[in-house]
Amino acid sequence: MKEQNFDSAYEKVKELVIKFQQGEKHYLSQFYQEAEVRQDFLDNFFTALGWDVTHKEQKNPYEQEVKIEKGVRVSGAQKRADYSFAIAPNFRDPLFFVEAKKPAKALRNAQDYFQSIRYGWHKAHPLSILTDFEEFHILDCRYTPDINNSLDKCYKRYHYTDYLDKEKFAEIYFLFSREAVANNSIENISDTLPKRKGKATTKTLFPYEIHQTIDEAFLEEIDGIREKLAKAFKKQDENLTSEELTEATQRTIDRLVFIRFLEDKLIEQKHYVSEFGEKGTAWNDFISACRKLNAKYNGIVFKEHFIDKQTFAGPEVNEFRIICQDLCHLNSQFLFNEIPIHILGSIYERFLGKVVNATAKRVTVDEKPEVKKAGGVYYTPKYIVDYIVRNSVGKLIEGKTSEEIAEMRFADIACGSGSFLISVFDCLLIYYQKYYQKYKAKAITDGCIEKDGQMVLSIKQKQKILLNNIYGVDIDQQATEVTQLSLALKLLEDETTATANDMQVLFHEKILPDMSKNIFCGNSLIGTDILTFNGLFSGDEEKKLNPMNFKDVFKNVMKVGGFDVIIGNPPYVNIENLEEDVKKYFFAKYKACKGRTDIYIAFIEKALSCIKQNGLISFIIPYAFTNQNYGALLRASLIKDYFIKEIVDTSNYFVFDTANVKNIILTIQNSKTIKDKTIIKVVNCSEEFNTLNFYKTFSILQNTFIALKDFRFETKPFSNFLSIKNNICKKTIPLKNICLVAYGARINHKTKDIGKDHYISFEQKKGLVPFCEGKNIDRYNFEQYGWLQYTPTEHYNSMFPELFESEKLMFINVVKDRLRFAYDNLGFYNSHTVINCVRLDKLIKSTHPSAKKALRENNLEFCKNYHYFYLLAILNSNLINWYFITFLSERLHFYPNDAKNLPIKEINFKNKTEKGQHDKIISLVEKLFEVKREIMISKTEKDKTYSERKYSSIDSAIDEEIYKLYNLSIDEIKIIESI
Repeated sequence: MKEQNFDSAYEKVKELVIKFQQGEKHYLSQFYQEAEVRQDFLDNFFTALGWDVTHKEQKNPYEQEVKIEKGVRVSGAQKRADYSFAIAPNFRDPLFFVEAKKPAKALRNAQDYFQSIRYGWHKAHPLSILTDFEEFHILDCRYTPDINNSLDKCYKRYHYTDYLDKEKFAEIYFLFSREAVANNSIENISDTLPKRKGKATTKTLFPYEIHQTIDEAFLEEIDGIREKLAKAFKKQDENLTSEELTEATQRTIDRLVFIRFLEDKLIEQKHYVSEFGEKGTAWNDFISACRKLNAKYNGIVFKEHFIDKQTFAGPEVNEFRIICQDLCHLNSQFLFNEIPIHILGSIYERFLGKVVNATAKRVTVDEKPEVKKAGGVYYTPKYIVDYIVRNSVGKLIEGKTSEEIAEMRFADIACGSGSFLISVFDCLLIYYQKYYQKYKAKAITDGCIEKDGQMVLSIKQKQKILLNNIYGVDIDQQATEVTQLSLALKLLEDETTATANDMQVLFHEKILPDMSKNIFCGNSLIGTDILTFNGLFSGDEEKKLNPMNFKDVFKNVMKVGGFDVIIGNPPYVNIENLEEDVKKYFFAKYKACKGRTDIYIAFIEKALSCIKQNGLISFIIPYAFTNQNYGALLRASLIKDYFIKEIVDTSNYFVFDTANVKNIILTIQNSKTIKDKTIIKVVNCSEEFNTLNFYKTFSILQNTFIALKDFRFETKPFSNFLSIKNNICKKTIPLKNICLVAYGARINHKTKDIGKDHYISFEQKKGLVPFCEGKNIDRYNFEQYGWLQYTPTEHYNSMFPELFESEKLMFINVVKDRLRFAYDNLGFYNSHTVINCVRLDKLIKSTHPSAKKALRENNLEFCKNYHYFYLLAILNSNLINWYFITFLSERLHFYPNDAKNLPIKEINFKNKTEKGQHDKIISLVEKLFEVKREIMISKTEKDKTYSERKYSSIDSAIDEEIYKLYNLSIDEIKIIESI
């Protein structure tokens, strides 16, 4: 940071200190108000720290880093968090709050501390500021707010005279100045704050002092409410099923949350929840209020449900009264309008991972089986959601008019709790707001209203945007309801009592739109054709599958070619986890689904069938898609028929904290004609998304992927790799022209339930043959595993004796850090975890079909010339290892077909130079084996260390000879060695 910035700030603040000292008596009097201290001192203090507090530069109200936080209600009175500070371009994501007070009142008091901490905690800020200029208190906001211990949460405090101490002022400056915050000062300081995890395990003076984020605390709250409600419902009606209890608790909680949001937003001035049960009729009061609110708001939340019917017994009244008391504005720690909508979505995503299960005697809340199997619910982080939305929806609407955008359709076809759709809605609202600031006449024509001297969107306009542009599908009914709830909350985010009432008075319409035709509960991947698919499914099974057809559900969208953008995080489910009949349907329906595939492949294929010409698809999916065999068909199709716009590789870290999966963001455009290059971005950490300054960014022609095995989507810069590949492949022959390459035997019984261990012994006995497994193989050498009772008539796939008893090379089919080939001249048998390379002339007496075929197709005299040690040196070299990893590998397995195509340098044995190279390599390998024997018989550590150094030296010499053999340059060798 620049020293002059600090010095300038210090001088300006010094002037404020002198001013305060000179008029201290006046400034500390009861007559000097909060508004005055802000105008006289605090505005200037933070201006000195580099912030545009008075908006001299940032005049657009939607692009201001410093702003007054929205109104909130605390203890029944309206209150404002005075300042919020953000960094462009993330104007809507404040990084810290400042709460101002009049100097006459003691700043250190529990109520004001609690209030300031609560603001910061709700926005997941580690710190907030409480100040009256006379004092400056920095508060720790990481803990669940509790007025009883709020005074313990002061991180640092300063008196205004401390501002004159350069060292102390520097502590403030280098934490809260604009340039410091832009350089992540707050995130960095939060790492140094006292660590405290989880709940207190022993009783303390303040038992509720918990280090919880807002989402953790609120999830715990509604989880607790769900269990209490379910038991209270069951207590009144023992016949309620698990499904009915799950639905009843969900709808009740949705309504309570929505009502509390309306109260805290001041859209509803009446405190409904605190009044429920005052007359001992809590449930009836709740249902009555819901009917009243439905008449005003509409939407899924208050829509008539079976819990509204008189025949529904409701919960045990006193239990419901207690729930409402705990959740009401007087007692709850939560400011509902301060919980960001995206955080509410993440809470609900996890909340929906559980269901209520009921038996005749008890009620439990348990994880859904599919969630348990997957290891939990994985909510897409907001920064990933926003990046995908900005680079798809944001790019597509850029420069468009309001009429053009009104014709666009954006969808998430596995929407969950709606996080992507909330971000789409937000993206559209921001764009429209900027658009109407630029075209004010158009704003008036389109129905904008004036607020604080600026033209802003009316509720009616927001409704139209929601209904025109946003669509979602999910198989879970509760998820679609939560999506509608979240979108409704987003619609009302900036509204007040006045604007909401204006909607009804002016237009005689309900405030919330009916989103049932936009957000649909159904199975995106299974159409109604499954009902006639071989007649496989019963009525209950069909209901569970929940089939739907896009052309029926979204008729108007599909009629004009489909959606403009489809985004999201589709489920990652191995197809082996599906019912057998559903698997058969998938394989018949989706061309890209073959073998041990995953259903996210089907989601991409479905999206491609529902996207408009030139439309965009952007998904976060497993990194495995870039290289695994099961993705090859789809990768080939994308290269051939679509434009691969961007691949963002996040595999250097885990995007999902609780999921052991690496990811990419794949963006595809439905166009064959675009000639632009594919942009590839490699990300090292999540923070890079804040600045969009990624670790690596480069571009390639997508046809380049064709050169890679199975059309791999390589995310390393590999344009240089192709020229190296071409050099390597000059004057080479594939290994299959010299050797038969084949798996070892599958030695388990072909029909009976008898495993391989039945045939293996660890003692040498008559009739048994030496045996090894893949795990016994290293570079050049291998170890014996045991002895095999080779019984071809019983083994699942016995292969043939000549494959094992001939001189050969063996290699492991599961790749760890590199390829490993070993030499065997002792006739070892092996399992299918080993792949064998037998020179064709060694199989001349074999009658096995694969051997006979290879013998017919190749020249045996040619094969004889190539010594096994020559082949062994090449195959174990760094050069071939790099070639495999770069062009043949899917990073885990090494298949026979991969080995068959490895390029072996052809030798002209009549050419003395080439034959000399061949013989020198053989000589080095012979020396390597000699030194290996020395290592094995070493009697002292000194001898062993010496021999190991010698072995390593010879190994390096072999690599150097191989580089010379393939005629690679120094620069090419450097690239290979860097892997």
